[in-house]
Amino acid sequence: LFSIVPPCLNRVDTVGRAIESALAQNYPAFEHIVIDGGSTDGTLDVLARYQHLHVVSEPDRNLYDAINKGLRLARGDVVGLLNSDDSYAPGAFNAAAEVLADPAVEMVIGGAEIFTLRDGCETVTRRYVSSRATSLLEANAIGNVTLINSCFWRRSLHARFGLFDERFPLAADKDFWMRLVLERPVHRLLPRVLYRYLSHGGSLTFSDDDIRDKASAHLLTLARTRLAECRPGTAEFAAYRRWHAWAVGYRVGQHAVHGRFRETVRAIRDGWAKDPAWPLRFLALVPGHWRDRDVRRGLPAPDPKQ
Repeated sequence: LFSIVPPCLNRVDTVGRAIESALAQNYPAFEHIVIDGGSTDGTLDVLARYQHLHVVSEPDRNLYDAINKGLRLARGDVVGLLNSDDSYAPGAFNAAAEVLADPAVEMVIGGAEIFTLRDGCETVTRRYVSSRATSLLEANAIGNVTLINSCFWRRSLHARFGLFDERFPLAADKDFWMRLVLERPVHRLLPRVLYRYLSHGGSLTFSDDDIRDKASAHLLTLARTRLAECRPGTAEFAAYRRWHAWAVGYRVGQHAVHGRFRETVRAIRDGWAKDPAWPLRFLALVPGHWRDRDVRRGLPAPDPKQ
């Protein structure tokens, strides 16, 4: 049994397509738990058309509060997260189930693609299918793409390391990925697209500069919080110290680019207070980040004329 959990708020234009993509899997055993944050735009009318849905509509604290509600209600052996403006690729459930037929495998990670929608026509702009883009790597938590939606994992994993941490409302997916990296569940990579992200103006995934600026601040807070919770000398402490260094350096760079001199100085000073060696750790990460630039960009969509 698969449990598919879409968090949702005011997605009247897209939620139907997301639901249809799950139904189109023609998979015999899945439940669909929609956690709606109290939509007022007609989303609930769309949801009412689908009798198979389990819908909970009530205010929530943030996106990850909604996701955790769904995960607590889930009864399936395997869970997956479907954003209410995205969709699953055809055959995603069966492909994941085939791998998970091996009881030793705890998680399947597939590829993803980004598409735009205009006048009813889809245009795929990027694909992430390489092992470098999809692997459980520290770099994919800290600075690269984090394809949490293209994953299916056994619900029993949550008994080992918990749900999404609601203290990080804009970065809990990154935190979850880092915990996976550190936990190293038995997993398999599928070099095919399982998930499709819709790029549009109202998307949290593809947000404007203001949201990205807030997200970078949240990532720095996350790194500092986790660093304070780890015991020095452990692999976890070393990993979050590297994350902290990268987050400080990125934040310093953002302030500097936008001409915010006081904020730049303050960020440097605060970074030194937590870790005097953060500039050296940051510089050590830069070459790898540069090498991964094509990973972050994704593969361009093939030219239909070729």
